Amino acid sequence: MNKFRLAAAIAVLLLLALLGWEFQWRWRHALLKPQAPSPDAAYVAEVRSLPPGAAPGDRGVFLRDAGAVLRSLQPRLVFAGDCDEVETRWFGTRRLVIDCELRAGEPRLLQPLVGDVVIELVVQRRFARARGAAAS
Repeated sequence: MNKFRLAAAIAVLLLLALLGWEFQWRWRHALLKPQAPSPDAAYVAEVRSLPPGAAPGDRGVFLRDAGAVLRSLQPRLVFAGDCDEVETRWFGTRRLVIDCELRAGEPRLLQPLVGDVVIELVVQRRFARARGAAAS
């Protein structure tokens, strides 16, 4: 009976550690927009914040299987950049388009293909007005 209790206690501790890791990951990578499921509901795109130094930029898009409950175990960061706005749109069941209204730097498409999903990046750059145009 003692072996059973010890095994149960270890299992509970491992489960608590896993849940702690998951919630810590979700807190550091806060969801910024509603999740975008693919038309066939096989994949989900998530726009999340990125912790400083984790990737080039402060926003990222993660792609996961729809059935993946734990985001922290196999996060698939497919895009990172300093964008004012990031939108994800599905064109068909296996084509994800990421729109980035660029604030600064150079956005990166980190994985153009995940499984059978093709990922495309559309960048809209903001240009500062010329000084003469602003004065007139």
